[in-house]
Parts: sequence; C-alpha cells; structure tokens
Amino acid sequence: MSRVLTVTLNPAIDVRYNVENFRLGNVNRTQGIEKNAGGKGINVSRIINLLGGDILATGIVGGFTGKLFLKKLNENSIKNNFLESEYETRTCIAIIDEKIDGITEILESGKGDMEVCNLFIKKYLEILEDKEIKVICGSGSLLKGIDPLVYNTLIEEGNKRGIKFILDTSGSTLVKGIEAKPFLIKPNQEELEDILGRKLNSIEEIADAARELMKKGAENVMVTLGGAGALLITPERVYRGTFPKVEIKNTVGSGDSTVGGFAYALSQGKDLAECFRLGIACGTTNAMLDSTGTIDMDILNNILPKIEIK
Repeated sequence: MSRVLTVTLNPAIDVRYNVENFRLGNVNRTQGIEKNAGGKGINVSRIINLLGGDILATGIVGGFTGKLFLKKLNENSIKNNFLESEYETRTCIAIIDEKIDGITEILESGKGDMEVCNLFIKKYLEILEDKEIKVICGSGSLLKGIDPLVYNTLIEEGNKRGIKFILDTSGSTLVKGIEAKPFLIKPNQEELEDILGRKLNSIEEIADAARELMKKGAENVMVTLGGAGALLITPERVYRGTFPKVEIKNTVGSGDSTVGGFAYALSQGKDLAECFRLGIACGTTNAMLDSTGTIDMDILNNILPKIEIK
C-alpha cells in the first residue's frame, strides 16, 4: 500500500480553553479544556488517516510535552516515528470566548540546535528506506536553532528516490525551499503576496505569480483563496476549484486539510485534477466543523461531487 510521510519540525501541544467573557488582568474560569497533538503536519496526518490512507508521521519532539504529544498521536492511531530530543516541545494556547465568538492565541516558539537537526536528517534517511513511501508532506515552521535549509535537504533526498514532496510553509523558509524543486507548494494568497512583495488583485495575477515560483523551482503551485476556493497551477494549465455555499464554523486547519486530501489522492495514483478536487473537499469539510484539522466522512461524501474544477 502506498504510504504518505508527514514531517512536522515544530510540533506543539495545542491547549484549548473555553472561557465565557474572557477578561485581561482578571481571574478567568474555564468551562472546558482540550489538549491535542498539534502542528500543520499533524493536521495533514489526521486527514489522511481519516481517509483510510497509510500514514507515517515524523519530526522532532522532546521533554514532558513531547511524551504527551506522542501519547496523543497513539491515542488517535496515527503511526509515528519521531526523533526525541532534550528540547521541550512547545505549547500553543487558544482561549475561546464563546460570548463574543473570539479567540486569543498564545504561541510558543520551539527550540533546537544543529546537532538535533543532523540527528533528524539521519532518522529521515532511515525512514526513506521504506519503498512504500510515495509522497512526503513537509508542513509548518522550523524549530529555532536548526538549519534554515533543512527542508531543502529533505526535498532533495526525496527527489533522489522519486518521491513527490509537498512543501507547505511560508516566508523565507518557503522561498529557500522552492530552490530544491518540490513537486508542489501550497501558499495561500496572503503568503504568496508576502514572499513576492506585492498585492495580487485577480486570478490572472495570482496565476502569473505562481508561475514566477515555478521558474524558481516549484513543479506545481496550489494557492488557497479562502471562500473563493483555490487555484492549481501546473506546467500545462491552470485549474480553478470552487465549493458550494456552506455554513463556515472554523477555518483553522482548512489549508492543512486541503493538503491532506491532495496528498492522499496523489499517493493513490489519481491525476492532479482529482487530487485537487479531494483537497478542496477536505478543506471545505474541515471549515464546516468546530474542530481543527479533521473531516466528517458523511459531509465529505456529500460535498465532493459539488466541487467544481474548471
């Protein structure tokens, strides 16, 4: 069975507090708390797992929170092979105020060093000895202190083995990673504007901007556009994908869900249009749910035939 490998180099324990009428500088009582393994690559892993795909998650964890992170992955039946380091895995806190429908986030930055980075690359190369791995998804930011070009190494090693690499990161990490020739990158419109330093005011301008990144090394570019759907730019053509009007509850994790659906379909040998369709359907389904980085198969199966690809 074809396998997808996800790489999360700056994972987190996501802590969600539900607080009514949150007040700064005061004691606030929580109405509920959730702790989950977090990080963009973990959201991707969860989606592929729910789709019935064969998934292996890797990355770097450490300390007490790292052990809790792995425990949460195992509870969710997500196969994993992480490097355990001496650095504590970060915690990211979201305070949900249901009264005003607002979210306050407190995000730690993870730490590492070059030794940890080199040990992870060694583990990664050992994992790539598995001939069933057909797709790799590298998602999210990097630990402070590790090689800023580590994604380039991961992409190049995947390319040597004929494995398709999907890179979903942002800023300078994305700009540098493109040079290693990933199969697909997935910026959203804002991230694309950020790295190019200009506003993009039309579908044509977005497609032209994507082609600039293809000239720098990306083989294909998928740009998510929020409520306007997404674009997939390939060397042959531009695909526009849209979804039907639905009730949106939570857009956090929808981009990761899109990557998860795309990667799963790609691992199953589907053509790019069908990968794109499933990706948009997964992203839309996630946005219809309260939870982050998840899908409901009944909703997905209802949405999928309504996704228009032109």
